[in-house]
Amino acid sequence: MQPCAEARADRMGHGGWGPWLPRGVALACALRACVAVADGSPQDMARSVPSSVMALCAARLSPGQETRWEPCPPVAEAYAALPADAPVREDELRDNPGPHPWIALGEVTAINVVVWTYDRYIANKDWAYISTSVWKENFRTGFVWDQDGFSTNQFAHPYHGGLYYTAARDNGLPFQAAVPLTFLGSLQWELFAENEPPSANDLINTTVGGVAMGEALYRLSSLVLDTEARGRQRFVRELTAGVLSPMRGINRVARGDVSHHGPSPTEWWPEDIAGWASLGYLKLGDGRSLAWGEDQFFIQGTLRYGDMYRGAHHRPFDAFNARVQLTSRESSLVSHARLQGLLVKSTLWSAERDELRLGLLQQLDYTDTLAYEVGGQSLNAGLLHEHRFPNRSRLRTALLVDGSLLTGVTSEHTDSEGNEGRDYDYGPGLGFQLQMAYLREDWEVVTLEAGAEHVVVVDGSGGAHRVHQAQLQVDLPVYRNLGMGSQLNFFRRHSRFESYPDVTKDTWQLRIFVSLH
Repeated sequence: MQPCAEARADRMGHGGWGPWLPRGVALACALRACVAVADGSPQDMARSVPSSVMALCAARLSPGQETRWEPCPPVAEAYAALPADAPVREDELRDNPGPHPWIALGEVTAINVVVWTYDRYIANKDWAYISTSVWKENFRTGFVWDQDGFSTNQFAHPYHGGLYYTAARDNGLPFQAAVPLTFLGSLQWELFAENEPPSANDLINTTVGGVAMGEALYRLSSLVLDTEARGRQRFVRELTAGVLSPMRGINRVARGDVSHHGPSPTEWWPEDIAGWASLGYLKLGDGRSLAWGEDQFFIQGTLRYGDMYRGAHHRPFDAFNARVQLTSRESSLVSHARLQGLLVKSTLWSAERDELRLGLLQQLDYTDTLAYEVGGQSLNAGLLHEHRFPNRSRLRTALLVDGSLLTGVTSEHTDSEGNEGRDYDYGPGLGFQLQMAYLREDWEVVTLEAGAEHVVVVDGSGGAHRVHQAQLQVDLPVYRNLGMGSQLNFFRRHSRFESYPDVTKDTWQLRIFVSLH
C-alpha cells in the first residue's frame, strides 16, 4: 500500500535539530494549549487554532507543489484485502494503535486533574476550591444552567471536550467508542472539579461539540504530519499537529512517534480536499441601515475535507466542511465558526452526472457579533444531490431538517430573569437548511445558504425565538489562485416572550474580500 500523496512537498535534509527537539517542544506546546483552552480561555485558543489551520493550508495546499493523488481506503479494508500471511507494516501499527480503553480513560481523567491543578494552585480560581463536602453538594443539587459568557459556553467548552475525545481516538478507539468517554470526561469535571453546581449546558456542549471539534482537529493534525520528513520540516509539522490536537501531540511524544521515520498511513489523506482563505472588509448593521453599521476587518479560513456528495464514506467525518472567521472589534476574536460532518449516508440514486444521497450530519454552529449571538449543537438529516456539467463544473444542493439539541440565542431579557451576566437564552430547536454551491472544479464560485429555526426557551427569558438566516456569496477567480468576491448576510430574530413584548430584529452584513485558493 502506498501513501495517498507519494510526493511530499518541501523535502528538507536531516538538519541539526535531532530527535529530541521535536519531542520536548511539541510536548510543552501541547500541554500549554491543553491547559489554556480547557481552562475556558477562548481568546488563547482562538489565537492558536485558527492560525495553525491557516499554516496547515499554506504548508500542504500551497501552489507549485507536485502532488499525485491516489485513493485512500481505510486501513481496516486494506488489511482485509491482504493475504493472510502478508506482513503488516510497522508504521501502520505505530500510527494506528490498537484500542487501549483503559489508557484512554486514564488520559481523560489526567486532563481534568492537570487543568484543575492549574486553576487551583496557579490561577487561584475561586471555583476550583473543592472538597468532599462540595462533591456531596453537587450531587444533591443536581444539574443547573450556568451563567457563563457565550464564547466560553459555546466555543471553549466544545474545544475542551475535544481534548477528551482525542485522548480516546488517539488510543485506537473508533468514533462510537470515543463518544461515551467524552461524556465521562465532561461529567467528571462538572461533578468533581468545581464548587459550583454542575451545568447541564456544559455537559451537552462539551460532549456533543467536543466530539465534532475533536474529530475534525484530529483529522486536520493528520494532514500536517509527515512521518517521512526530517530535520526542521519534521519539527514544524509535529509542532503544528500538537497545537491542533494537543492530546495527540502529547501521545506522539510519549510513544516516540515524533522521531519515527517511515511511510505515513494511507488513511491520513482523503481522496478530495480543498482549502482557501479570505481577507476583507465587512459592514455590520445592528438593526439599522448598513450605511450606519460598524466597520470591521475579517479573515476567514475554509476547509472542505472529503466529499459528502459523491465520494466514498466509511466512517463518521470521512467528509466534513469547516470554516472559522476572525473579526476585529468584536467581544470575541472568533466571530463565526461552523463545522458540519457526515455521520452516515445511503445512496438513493447514482448516475454518471448525478448522485442523490440521504445523509445524517452533525453540526456545530457559533456566531458571536456585536449585533447578535446564536449557536449550538444539532443533527441534520436530509437529501444531498450533486449534478456534474460537461464543462468540469458542479452544482451541489442540500435540503436538511435541522434538529438542535441545544441552541443559544440572544435575548433582551435573560438577565432580568435571574441569569446574571448572561444575555442569551437556551433551548432545543427544530428547523430546516438549504445549501447550494456552484463549483468550477474545486472553486466555489457562487454559494447560497438559507435556514430557519424555532427555538423553545427552557432557560432564560421564557417563550420562543424564531431565527432566520441567509447568506449569498460570489467568489470570482481573478488570477491563478487569487479571487475576489462579496457576501451578503441576513439575520432575523423574532422573539415571543412570556412576560415581555415581542421583539423583531433584523441584522445585515456586507463583506468584500480577496480569496486565496
